Amino acid sequence: MKKTGFTFVLYLVFVFLLVAPVAAQDATTIDFWIPAGRGRDESMAAVVEAFEALHPEINVEITSIPFNEFLNATQVAYAGNNPPDVALTNGVAIQNLAYNGALLPIEDAFTEDDLADFMPDLVDMVSLDGHMYGAPWAQAGNVMYYNVPYFEAAGIEVPQTMEEAWTWPEFVENVNQVRAAQAEAGNDIYGMVGLNNPMTGAYFTWTIIRSASAPGEPLWDSIASDWTTVDGYINTPEAMEAYAFYQSLYTEGFMPSAEVPDAFGTGQAATYFGIPPTGTEISLAFPELEWATMPIPYLKTPLVHTGSFAPTVSAKSDNPDEAKLLAAFIASGEGYLISHAVTPQLPGRISVRSEIPELQDGYLARVFDEVLAYGVARPGGPAHAIFDSLIAQEMMVNIALGGNIEEEVAAAVQKTDAQLMQFR
Repeated sequence: MKKTGFTFVLYLVFVFLLVAPVAAQDATTIDFWIPAGRGRDESMAAVVEAFEALHPEINVEITSIPFNEFLNATQVAYAGNNPPDVALTNGVAIQNLAYNGALLPIEDAFTEDDLADFMPDLVDMVSLDGHMYGAPWAQAGNVMYYNVPYFEAAGIEVPQTMEEAWTWPEFVENVNQVRAAQAEAGNDIYGMVGLNNPMTGAYFTWTIIRSASAPGEPLWDSIASDWTTVDGYINTPEAMEAYAFYQSLYTEGFMPSAEVPDAFGTGQAATYFGIPPTGTEISLAFPELEWATMPIPYLKTPLVHTGSFAPTVSAKSDNPDEAKLLAAFIASGEGYLISHAVTPQLPGRISVRSEIPELQDGYLARVFDEVLAYGVARPGGPAHAIFDSLIAQEMMVNIALGGNIEEEVAAAVQKTDAQLMQFR
C-alpha cells in the first residue's frame, strides 16, 4: 500500500510508541552485594535510590549477605563466573582480592581533586602496585572510652589531644589510681576491657604492639615488603618488650582474660578500647552512664589503626563502566552524606567533615582529628588475613593467657612464614 507523507509520519509515531516502552525498560542491571548489619542495609538502600534517580538507565539490585558469611561468599563468587558487579568490601581484604585478579582498578572513576580529598590511609588500604582497587567511603579508628565519674572521683585529669596522650605505662598507672579509688569505695573494677576479651585482631592488639616502633622500622612494617616473611619484623627486641607489657595487662588483672558481658556499661571497667560506633551503642544500652573519650595511648609512636568498607568493582563485571559509576557515587560527598544521614559514621573524605554537625565538636570530632593525623592502615597488604589470624589473633591471645612469649613468637613466625610461601 502506498503511504502518503502524513500517513508515513503517523506510521513512524506508531512504531516509536511501540518501541519506546521497550527501550525504557532496557536499563542496565548491576548487582551490588553488601554485608548485612550495623545499618548498612538501610544506608546503602538510600544511596542506591539516589543513584538510580540520577541514572535511570541503570538498575541496581542489592543483595545483603550475613556479615560472617560475606567474605567467603564473595571469594567463591569471584572464583566462579558470576560475581557481583559491585561489592561493599572490607578494606583489609581488598589488596588480597586485587592481588588475585578479582578486582578492577577504579582510580579512573575519580578526578585528581577526588583522590586528594580521600584520607591517605584509606588510599593506602585499597591500593596495590600503584592502582586503587576500592573507593574510599567511610572511616573508622580506635577510640578509648572512659567512665567520667570514676576518673573525677580519683582526681585524675584525662589528656585531651594526641600531643598530650599518655604512654601505655602512664595509662595503666593513672587508671590503677582510678581502680584504687573505687576499691576503697568497695567497687572492684577492671582497668580496661575490649570488644573481645582477650582482645583479638590487628585493629586492637597491634595498635599497642606496633606503637613500640616508628615508621620505617621493622616492627612498624610488621611484614616484609614482598609479604614473604615476618621473621625479623615481629620478633625484634622492641616487639618482645611490647609483648611483655601486653601480657602484663592480663596477668596482673588490669584486663579480664575472659568475657565480662557489658563490663564498661555496668561499671565493671574504668575504660573501654573500642571503635566509633561503640559510643552510640553504649548510650543506647546504658543511657545513665556518663562517658567520654581520651586519646589512644602509645609506647613510642602515637598511631590509630583505621579502615572501613569500600565499594569495589569485579574484574569479571559485564558492565564495568556502570559499576564504576555506582562505586564512585557511593564514595562521593553526596553519596556519603546520604548514607551518613541514615547510619552515621566517619567519612572517608576530608572535605565532607564541614557538612556534618557532629564532627564539629564532641568525641567524633576528636576521633576524626586523630585519624587524620595519626591514622595508618593495618599491616599485611595482600597477606593481611594470614597476619591477622596467626599473629594478631592466635599468637596475641596465647600471650595474653600467659604463654611463654619467646616460644609463642617463634611458633607464630614459623607457622606464618609457611603460609606466606604462596607469595614467593
